[in-house]
Parts: sequence; C-alpha cells; structure tokens
Amino acid sequence: MSMKKALVIGNDYHENFQPLQSCVNDANDVYDALNAIGFHALRETNIPMKDMKAVTKEFIQCIQPGDIAFFYFSGHGCQMDGINYLIPSDFDLDDERSLIYGSLNAQKLISDVHRRRPGLFVLVLDCCRNNPFVDQGSLKKFLGLTSTRIKDGLAPMQAPPSTIISYACAPDETSLAGSGRQRNSAYTCFLLYYMVLPMDIKEVFQRTALDVQKSTRSRQIPYLFANCDGPAYLVDNHMGNYAAAQNFLQRRRPC
Repeated sequence: MSMKKALVIGNDYHENFQPLQSCVNDANDVYDALNAIGFHALRETNIPMKDMKAVTKEFIQCIQPGDIAFFYFSGHGCQMDGINYLIPSDFDLDDERSLIYGSLNAQKLISDVHRRRPGLFVLVLDCCRNNPFVDQGSLKKFLGLTSTRIKDGLAPMQAPPSTIISYACAPDETSLAGSGRQRNSAYTCFLLYYMVLPMDIKEVFQRTALDVQKSTRSRQIPYLFANCDGPAYLVDNHMGNYAAAQNFLQRRRPC
C-alpha cells in the first residue's frame, strides 16, 4: 500500500550572513499541515550541510514504489550554470565551489528521489528571497560571489513524469522575504490554506500563485512545472472533513 512521505526544511539562521525572518515558521507550519492530511513527515530547521545531507538521504531511503513524496524547502537558494542549490545554515561563502560542495543540489535530489520510483514527487521551493537587511537584495552580491556563472533566483528545471515543482517566484527572479509583522512568507501563507483541501495538486499551486500575485501586486509571481498526467491529490476527497485538517485551517490567520 502506498504511503505519503515528506521532508520539510526551513533555514532562517546562517553563520556567515544575516538571518531571514520566516523560514522556520514556514517549515513548522507546512509540517503541521502535512501531518493534518496524513503524511509521515520529517522536519528540520536551521541545519548545517552535514545534517541536510543526512536527513535528505533518510527521506529518500524511506520512499517506496508508488508513494507520494513531498519535499519542501524554505530559505536561501540560488543557481550556478543552470543548476539550483539550496543553502544550509553553515554555508561558507568562499567561491563557486562552495555551492557545489556546501549546498544541496536540487536537480540531484530529483534524480535520487525518482530512483525510488514514487507514484508522485512534489518539490516546493520557497527560496531566492530578498534579504531585508541588504539594500539591493541580491543574494549573489550578499554572498560575495561575483562570477557570471552565478545568477539570482532559481533556474527552471525539467523532471521525469509524475513530478511537480512549485517555485515561490518566477525563474531568475527573487521572492519577497517575510518580515517581523507576518508569520509566513506570502507564498507559504497561501499554500498552507490550499494544500489541506481535497483538490488536484496542480490546482493547489495555481490558486496559491494567483493569490500571491494579487497580494503582492505582481511583484512576486510563482512558477509551476508539472509533468503529471491526469489529476493528483495530496488529500483524498474522503479526507475533506477530517477534524485535523479543519482544526488546522481554523487556527490560520488571514494572509
């Protein structure tokens, strides 16, 4: 029997540069939402590269053929040579090699997950944020990386069938960072509402994107890659009235 497995990571804290504001809250709330809809989830926050590699390996190894696998990351991310990297809390900003060996390669993650033959893999990337403590908001400049090989934002990715990738913002763009006045980022705040409802997962991300675009006056436009035939659900129709999901929604404040 297929199961629903998830890994949730949120990195606010960074040893070598200023922290973000809402990534840990985002991760904690997504973790609660996933539990409310029947996922077996792992959660880590503010973790160094060693632990990111270890927990990602644990997550991948637990996936069985036919499972629904869900990976969520909230924090800093960037791209080099068209490859996307997710930044751990102990990222060392020396040079381009820092990205290759000191962060998590998102494309490799997709390949490793699909070797386990899941029925569906959902990758959610709420990263590439403008940092509220930096005037120009460029992660590339903020990390001291000047190579033309490195670009702000994430690169669009291709993936095997039965894969959905949701970006908080358009390729090569940066998203709006959370602030002390709000618990979650704009993207995750709306995602949390829709992801516990019994609707096609593509519709979940489409509705989230429309709300984010509207609420930010088009300053942030999420992006969706879907290689999935037919509808796919995180929540079965018969789960629509589950008390846990309803209680989760009742506790949410409006975005």
